[in-house]
Amino acid sequence: MVHYDETTPHLHYAFVPVVFDVKKSRYKVSAKEVLTRHDLQTFHEDLDQHLKKVLPFYEQGILNHKTLPFENVAEIKKYNDQFNALKNALADVEDNIRAKQALLTITNQALREVDLAEKQIDAFKQDLSKNLFGKTVLKPDDLDRFKNVLATMKKATLQSQHETRELKQTLGQVKAQLADVQADYQNLKETHQALQKRQREQRQLDYAMRDMLKNDYGIDKLSLTDVEARYVLYKLDHEELTKNKKKAQSWLKTLTTARADPDTKIAPTRLDRGIEQVKALINRIIELTRDIFKGPSL
Repeated sequence: MVHYDETTPHLHYAFVPVVFDVKKSRYKVSAKEVLTRHDLQTFHEDLDQHLKKVLPFYEQGILNHKTLPFENVAEIKKYNDQFNALKNALADVEDNIRAKQALLTITNQALREVDLAEKQIDAFKQDLSKNLFGKTVLKPDDLDRFKNVLATMKKATLQSQHETRELKQTLGQVKAQLADVQADYQNLKETHQALQKRQREQRQLDYAMRDMLKNDYGIDKLSLTDVEARYVLYKLDHEELTKNKKKAQSWLKTLTTARADPDTKIAPTRLDRGIEQVKALINRIIELTRDIFKGPSL
């Protein structure tokens, strides 16, 4: 059927790509086996040459500026990308225009209000210029209009002053917060530096202790049991005693565990002395707690 919905009458050619499947002994639909990319790219030109060959009176041909073939899909994509880019740019321009129109509307409204105030003041001045027997005559309506103008201007001034104060207050708060942040940063920086220094010193001490144990006493490593027990013994020797019953009981368990370990490097007599000290500490904590709950005697 010939279509006349465009400038030039034309036909739409539709077909179903069918091929014979030898393996299955039947026909099947397969576009990729009937048509290639080259066929699609050269279809219009091939059809144009064929029609001119079989129809001598067909001189105009089917090719025009709208059916010029693209070289490849990449070129089509390039033109499509350019179109989308121009479309997005146009949308940005339209958004910018709308924003400026909105700003212009607000500006025009403000200008109209200013013009109205100026006209009211001019009218008031003209009314004041009228006098009767050399004296200025002020009508009640004129006075009311003048009061309204002054009230409007005063309101605008107060609003501006209020906004200015709020901005100054906000700026002051931001500056104060910034100063606090800077102070916190400086404190954290100093604390971090102090921790790094302490860590280096502790690492040096650790290396020194390891070297001394290995080279002076022939000890390559310490068991966790010995480490925990020596920690408790250090606390006892330096009278850094706990006031917590559960903590003291954990100390006692640590020392008794080390005492039962046949591989411990700690002298048994020192462990026994430490165990007795912790037991005495627990008894003192219990007595102190009992006295607190008992209260003063009558």
